[in-house]
Amino acid sequence: MKGFTAKQVVALTGVPYKRLDSWANSGFLMPSLAEADGTGSRRLYSFQDLIALRTAKLLRDAGISLQGLRKVMQFLRDTRSLERPLVQVRLVVTGDDVLMVQNDGDLMSVLRHPGQHVLRVVVDLGRVVQALHEEVEKSYVA
Repeated sequence: MKGFTAKQVVALTGVPYKRLDSWANSGFLMPSLAEADGTGSRRLYSFQDLIALRTAKLLRDAGISLQGLRKVMQFLRDTRSLERPLVQVRLVVTGDDVLMVQNDGDLMSVLRHPGQHVLRVVVDLGRVVQALHEEVEKSYVA
């Protein structure tokens, strides 16, 4: 297959056609294989484009504004020299911020406080439950 048509992209990513068209026309997320060139021509999207589009849709569905998405992409392009940020990084949405998961597992804000590392606290609920069960067994079961 040489690429994906707009109709296929809509079916595969869930991005409505009007939004797909708007993103392509504004330069936000353009097809990498072929841009529309007048009436009757077709845009062709690569598989990498599909990943970026679905990621953008998921971020929008999580409440990140288009302006916020643009800021995220610009920050990642500027600071990480990433050509295709929505394909090349792992992102986490936390309320009104977008965090990038770095190679060492650290989190960095890329929207609200770009470049600032975020304190992460991970609770191993399985371990908490197991320890509590053991304490209850030891202390209260005779």
